[in-house]
Amino acid sequence: MSAPSCCWNWAVCLMAAAAATSLPAQVRDFSSFARDLIDLESLARVEFVPTRMESSYDRTGGNQDGFLLENLRDDVYTIAELKGPGVIRRFYAGTPGGHLRIFIDGDPMPVIDMPCKQFFSGGREPFLRPLVGPMGGSNYSYFPIPYARSIRIQTTGLEEPGKAPSGPFRRFVRYGLYYQVTFQTFPADAQIRSLKLPLSASEQGEWKRTIEAWRSPGRDPKPSRDEATTTTRMVRLAPGEVADLADVQGPGVIDRFYLKLEPQDPALLRSTLLRMRWDEERYDAVDCPVGDFFGNGFSRVPYKSLPMGLTERGYYSYFSMPFGSRARVSVLNESPDRSLTAECTLVYRRTAGLPSDLGYFHAKWRREETAAVNLHGHNRSGEYNYRILDVRGQGRYIGTNLNVFNRHLTWWGEGDPMIFVDNEVWPPSLHGTGTEEYFNDGWDFHQYIVAAGADPATKEQNVIPVSGVLIPGIVSPANCYGGNAVFVFHLADSFPFRQRILVTIEHGTANNLTNDYASTAYWYARPGATDFFLMRPPSERIAVPRDQWEKNREEAVKKAASPRTPAP
Repeated sequence: MSAPSCCWNWAVCLMAAAAATSLPAQVRDFSSFARDLIDLESLARVEFVPTRMESSYDRTGGNQDGFLLENLRDDVYTIAELKGPGVIRRFYAGTPGGHLRIFIDGDPMPVIDMPCKQFFSGGREPFLRPLVGPMGGSNYSYFPIPYARSIRIQTTGLEEPGKAPSGPFRRFVRYGLYYQVTFQTFPADAQIRSLKLPLSASEQGEWKRTIEAWRSPGRDPKPSRDEATTTTRMVRLAPGEVADLADVQGPGVIDRFYLKLEPQDPALLRSTLLRMRWDEERYDAVDCPVGDFFGNGFSRVPYKSLPMGLTERGYYSYFSMPFGSRARVSVLNESPDRSLTAECTLVYRRTAGLPSDLGYFHAKWRREETAAVNLHGHNRSGEYNYRILDVRGQGRYIGTNLNVFNRHLTWWGEGDPMIFVDNEVWPPSLHGTGTEEYFNDGWDFHQYIVAAGADPATKEQNVIPVSGVLIPGIVSPANCYGGNAVFVFHLADSFPFRQRILVTIEHGTANNLTNDYASTAYWYARPGATDFFLMRPPSERIAVPRDQWEKNREEAVKKAASPRTPAP
């Protein structure tokens, strides 16, 4: 295959390059960073601005992740101290506590000065839900905080009413626990305008548009275009049959993808494969069971996120999917005995070509029976972690969903996420503090939003536009036994890579649990990138039926409670 050109015409490329050299460097400010939170088209760009994380993970490789004692001095706890130019993309608190102060560019006056719980509750301008607020057990913020030279995030001790969490960090809860700060650092000559509060009138307008988009999940945040073409096809597939749902000649971009399956049999979610291939690539870029592609291989749970979801009208995806010459979408029925009907609608538009800074959209699924290992409670390499994604090439990691069938009667999600970019060694540039924190939840997975700022009586589904819990297992009396289905999308906080990305997560504390893990990774990559996925046969994709979970748990409880026969 010939290499794609950066423009449809070499003369246009030369003119663009000449113009770029004569223009001043672009100034990025709060408004531009706010737009990133709803810009699904820019995700396809694979330029490299590193995304990193500061978190309270245990530096010894153990599981004491909630608090770094060395960061506490004279009643001041330093969550992060970073050099710029840069921007804070995500700020997470497992237990928001203390009085929050954020200092920018060495200014002795903090730009944010308020109780941490008040900041994270999402009810005070401009820190409003759903861009800032609660999830099931913890709180998050996607309010962008740009800084030109430096930023320092600190809390001071603040007593909170109520019972403090038990455990090794209970005496530190007055400062807050389990903080994570995801940020990007730009080249030294980048023009970044530091955050000033209150926001200017133009910034307030941009922020209002971003909030409105996040408050309207299920509606494509990308602009509608008059030149778009809509095509719909319905196919009937007997067991073992494959059919094209669309075959579009390019160059072009798929803006919206809708899919309906009938019958709505949970068994078909894993036995029906969705495949997409771009241009003359040798392998499918999307190879995934339909249910898992949309976040849930166990059963159909309606939800709405910004890029995809499931409504009464069927599944939708708003990820931008560019291609240079051809886009093929197909579905394969690998059920042993069930026929199905698939209806697909694509909204796409023609373009001048596939620019060199764009990547192909990918989504692939895998499943693994993780094997417990004895690392003596300290994981300092990530070698035995469950692998969500391993890609060689240039691209951008944009999210995952995780479907774990937990066969244990205790909480299984202590495992830390670790993302290694471009052959990093441990500790990687993203080292989280636990499985549920990676998905913006905390203190186990929750069915409803109950953290600071929520009204538990409303029983809000524990889903926000970029993350959510679709199934939290069976939570009583054996915590989170059975199916757990969660997802997270990285939009403004996506992870670019130049050569390789390895996305992993521990299975249990330092990989001490054997369990049933399945996941779908989403990413963009330039043509020619390679990955490690190999689709399992349908017999190895079958999930435990949901109507059996309760019975299986009861049997596990009885087995755990029965007296053990002493060894002879």
